Amino acid sequence: MNATKTIEPQKHHCENHEKCMEMIQAVLDGSATEDEMKGFKANMSECLPCIEGHDLQKSIKEALQQKLEKKCCPESTVNKIREKLGIASILLIFAALQVTIFKVILES
Repeated sequence: MNATKTIEPQKHHCENHEKCMEMIQAVLDGSATEDEMKGFKANMSECLPCIEGHDLQKSIKEALQQKLEKKCCPESTVNKIREKLGIASILLIFAALQVTIFKVILES
């Protein structure tokens, strides 16, 4: 008879809880480096609060992804945003030119 061996976490208190929670977010978001992933996996096998935090954050992320409805932005809204950005860019360029002109005048 083969018995499955369950490894119990050794730590029931996390000394670096805030840092670990940030790392859990990076892991779940896919932004953690390979070295960070190795450290994360090593810690996860030992630390009960980190295991629970990971499981909770993962469950929340999965639930939100299921609830979110992905919709495209209406083309008219996209066009309005582009138009306003274009006008803002022109105004910014005009302001930069004025500053340059004033500098030249002041230096002369």
